[in-house]
Amino acid sequence: MMKCLRVMLSIIVILPLLSGCWDRQELNQLGIMLGLGVDRDGDQIRVSAQVVVPREVAKGQGGNGTPVTQYQASARTLLEAIQKLTQTSPRAIFMAHIRVLVFGEEFARKNGIYDVIEALLREPDVRPDYYVMIARKTTASNILNVLTPLENLPSEKLFNALDISAKSWAPTTTVTSDKLMQYILTPSMSPVITGIELVGDQEKSGETKNVQSIEPPATLQFAGLSVFQKDKLIGWLNQDNSKGYNYIRDNVKSTIGPTKCPKGGYVTLKTLRTSTDHKVKLVRGEPQISLKVNTVSVIGSVDCEMEIGSMEAIKQLEQLAQDRIVELMKGTVSLVRSKYKVDIFGFGQDIYHKYPKIYKREEKNWDKYFQNLDVTYEANVQIRRIGTLDNSFNKKAKE
Repeated sequence: MMKCLRVMLSIIVILPLLSGCWDRQELNQLGIMLGLGVDRDGDQIRVSAQVVVPREVAKGQGGNGTPVTQYQASARTLLEAIQKLTQTSPRAIFMAHIRVLVFGEEFARKNGIYDVIEALLREPDVRPDYYVMIARKTTASNILNVLTPLENLPSEKLFNALDISAKSWAPTTTVTSDKLMQYILTPSMSPVITGIELVGDQEKSGETKNVQSIEPPATLQFAGLSVFQKDKLIGWLNQDNSKGYNYIRDNVKSTIGPTKCPKGGYVTLKTLRTSTDHKVKLVRGEPQISLKVNTVSVIGSVDCEMEIGSMEAIKQLEQLAQDRIVELMKGTVSLVRSKYKVDIFGFGQDIYHKYPKIYKREEKNWDKYFQNLDVTYEANVQIRRIGTLDNSFNKKAKE
C-alpha cells in the first residue's frame, strides 16, 4: 500500500514537469523577424516583415544572397496580416526578436498607431524593448528594404544607430513600445517619435550592390522628431526644435554644437553631461513651470579669432552657450504652441504631481490652457577644459 502511494505521489510531482515543452518550436521551422513595418493598403493594414536568411548569416556558409528577406501581407488587423505572411513564407514568423517597428508616414497620419501598439503588447511572444520609428516621406516597407553596410542585418543597424545617436546627438531620441503606450494613455501628454528617411537611389536600396561600394547608392538617416496628437501624426520638428525638445525632456546625454563668437565664426562645444530640472510654483495663483538645464562641456574646436586663454573669455563663451540653449527651448515651445497646440513636454504631468487640484480643474481643456502656461527658461553651462591649446592659430594661419 505504501509502495503504491509513493508511486502515485511521484507521478503527481513529475506530471507538471513533463508539460514544459508542449509548445516548443524547432529553430529550423521558424522565420526570425527583426523588423516590422506597418503601412496603409486601402482600408487594410499592410505589414512588411524583415526576416533573417539563416544560410547567409551563418559563419562560413554565406553565399551571394542577401542576409535578410522581406515578406508582405495585407489584412484588416495587424495580427491577421502577420499570420497571413505564411502564404508566402516557408516558415512560421517568430516575433520574439523584433528590433524595430516602423510606421509609414501616411499610416501614422490617417490610421493612428494605437491599435498596432496595443496588439503587439498583448502578444506574449513579443518583447516591448524594440524601438519605434516613423518613415518620413516614404513607406515602412521601403525603409526595411534597404541593405546597410557594417551591419549585415538592417534592423539591427537601425536599432544600434538610434541607440548610439540618442546618446551622443541631441536631435534624436529613443522610444520603446511600452513607453509609447504610456505617453498615449497619459492625459495631457502627446508622444514624439524619431523619424527615419531613405536618401538616394531607392531602386538599388535592396540590391547587394548597395553594400558593395564605398558610398552606397541608398542610405538611411534619422530625420527629426515627429509630433503626435494622442496616436496620430500631426507634424515634424526640425533639427533645432528637436534639440530644444530633448533639452526640455532631459533626453540629452551628450552632444556637440556650435556657439557663435562675438566677432563672427564659431566655437564648437562638446557637451559631456547634461541634466534638466523641472520645477513648478504658484505665481499669482497660477502654476509656473521653471526649466533649468545644467551642462558640463569642453571646447572642441575654435573657428574664429576669439582668444580663449583667459577666464573672461571662458565666461563669455559660457554665457553665449547658455543663451543658445535657452533660445532652442523657447523656440520649440513657441512652435509647438502656435502650430501643433499639444503638450509634448509633460508640463501637465509636472503640474499634476505638484498641484493635482489645479491640474484636475484644467484637465479637460489642457491643450488650450497649455497655450498660455507660464514657462521660464534657464541654462547653466560650465566649460571645464579648453583642450591642449590655449588660443586658436586661425588668425596667424590666414596672414
